[in-house]
Amino acid sequence: MRAIFFLLFLSLGAGAVPAQDFEFDVRHQHILKDCRGKLSFSVAGVEYRTSQVTDSRTWKYSDLRVVKVDSPTEITLVTYDDQKRLLGKDRAFEFTLLEGKVPAELSAFLLSKVSRPMVLAVLPEAGQPAFEVPVKHLETFGGARGMLRIYSDRVVFESSREDDSRIWRLRDIERFGQPDHLRLQITSRVPRHGGPTEVYNFELIEDIPDGLYDYVWVRLHPSAYYPAAQLDR
Repeated sequence: MRAIFFLLFLSLGAGAVPAQDFEFDVRHQHILKDCRGKLSFSVAGVEYRTSQVTDSRTWKYSDLRVVKVDSPTEITLVTYDDQKRLLGKDRAFEFTLLEGKVPAELSAFLLSKVSRPMVLAVLPEAGQPAFEVPVKHLETFGGARGMLRIYSDRVVFESSREDDSRIWRLRDIERFGQPDHLRLQITSRVPRHGGPTEVYNFELIEDIPDGLYDYVWVRLHPSAYYPAAQLDR
């Protein structure tokens, strides 16, 4: 009996993570009248269940063009379905949590399951960054201060505004630029209908740490001189 328990402990404790489902009571937004139901995320995909049967949906993660955790209480699922009345704009399903907030564990789960670029305003635990610098996210009107953190496989902006934080895996970044010595710019691969992809402009509150830009650049553009497999050994 002890041997069986020991083997079970090893199977769960030595890096294997049990499958985890996430379920939320939500309001699904409609143009005329919203409906309520349950939105769940599992290894198999995403499901929305409601008493309005014609509005219930199930999606595999490959069926979704963009998954957005817009804020701790808002989730948007953008599909590949065209809306003719909106000139072909992708159909989006917008949900608002009726209670509680999106846990950081959901963002970590999505990062492991969804291969396409995402919008994640709820940040998972990420450990110690290689670099961090205080910045202001510049918007059309005003902006929000926060901390930009650089890791070996991702860039994280933790904002003072809860719907403004972002996490980008390096493979989801189209360009990482420094337009001048006081600014950084991240262009992601998150698609936008009728326009460019998501762009974040940051004003540096302190001087950029030595080596930060080069650290990101060689990981975005591995070469024979800087092979990706050897960068973080």
